[in-house]
Amino acid sequence: METLYLVLSLCVLQVHSMALTGPVLTRYRPCELGVIHFDKITDLLWRGEIDLELYHKLVNVEIEITFEKQMSLHGISHNSTVIIKNKSHDFIFKPKGDVPKKYYIFTSINGSTTPEIPVVSTFRLNEMVLCNDYVKATQTINSLNVTKANDRDYRHYCGRRALEHGELTSIRTDSKSGDWPWHVAILIRKPNTNLANYQCGGNVITRTAILTAGHCMFLEGNLIETERIVIEAGVANLKNMNETGRQTLKAERVILHPGYSTEHATSDLAIVVVNKLRYTEYVQPICIWGPVYDKTALFGKPAVVTGFGTTEQNVLSDTLRSTDTLIQNDTTCIAYMPKLYSKLLNEFTICAGFGPNTGINPRNGDSGGGLVVPTMQPDHKISWFLRGVLSKCGLLTGQTFCDPKLYVVYTDVGPHYGWIYHHAGLRYSDNIIS
Repeated sequence: METLYLVLSLCVLQVHSMALTGPVLTRYRPCELGVIHFDKITDLLWRGEIDLELYHKLVNVEIEITFEKQMSLHGISHNSTVIIKNKSHDFIFKPKGDVPKKYYIFTSINGSTTPEIPVVSTFRLNEMVLCNDYVKATQTINSLNVTKANDRDYRHYCGRRALEHGELTSIRTDSKSGDWPWHVAILIRKPNTNLANYQCGGNVITRTAILTAGHCMFLEGNLIETERIVIEAGVANLKNMNETGRQTLKAERVILHPGYSTEHATSDLAIVVVNKLRYTEYVQPICIWGPVYDKTALFGKPAVVTGFGTTEQNVLSDTLRSTDTLIQNDTTCIAYMPKLYSKLLNEFTICAGFGPNTGINPRNGDSGGGLVVPTMQPDHKISWFLRGVLSKCGLLTGQTFCDPKLYVVYTDVGPHYGWIYHHAGLRYSDNIIS
């Protein structure tokens, strides 16, 4: 019997889609609230999670949920008083004892034999209405434009999506146009032709600025001519030239981070300047997380990455794919492969992935895409924040494709917040919605 030895290479490939394993994760988030969401466990069963840890001063809690359809309750996670009213449309949960950090309910639509979403018509927490039909009706794309009559600058809420894309999201699968409206495809036009090849992903941060990885601006070691760079925004299928919401723009200027290095991920950033994106249901800006150097609060937190990169079959995907990932403590990644990750990880970089026992990860072609984190705002809703830009991945000896079992390294945008805002043409301010 021949013995096969696998040797871990110390080289790093600049991540040029997504390797996806396991079932699709379908999440329903009423009014895109931060405190409650439902995950589909089977075609008929949903698990509701109420994250009460987000409210630090609660001494008691009453949760009231009204569903559009009659529901069956299959279980709860804590000893509670449960009141069911209005023919199983209304449920009131009163946990006994200390307020739990997370509260779970297991439910299905009464009598349903086909997959359906447990649509919530009203959600109250301690008699405070956080979601109802009126709240949903006010969550329009136009409501994100907060420019006032005398404003000199265009002002727009970041990190928000159209409600039909914000309430229901599926990851570990192909995405629909508008699901991740800040993600763009960066293409490079062939010289003297109108043909263009996919290069990298990028992130809409203003109507004139796309943030991507610095190495995405190079081909064979040479800086790409600006006039060859094309931005495709609002797309989920690169081959569908008639896709609703598609915006195609040429680059006007490229700003490479002055600290950029091919060997490291500390400043692997570039801004592509365009003129001008229109904010629509399909194109929206992502919030930038910062200014901050401390990343320890992120360790163990979930995040989402998207991209058009290489699939499990080692071919580029025409369709935008997304997956969840886990932000790791640096020590976890370094312990797995010390000679590789110890050179890449520092206060300017982030390591993420589920580790060697899974195959869910970005791959070649996903460079420049964002590591985005959902964050609850003072209005109780979710805003999505960009915390990392995909920079590096590891390889096994003899391979040319990123190994989905290895951790991925991102440039942390937090320490570069000032540089990003300055070159994106934004005023220095926080991202918090009051």
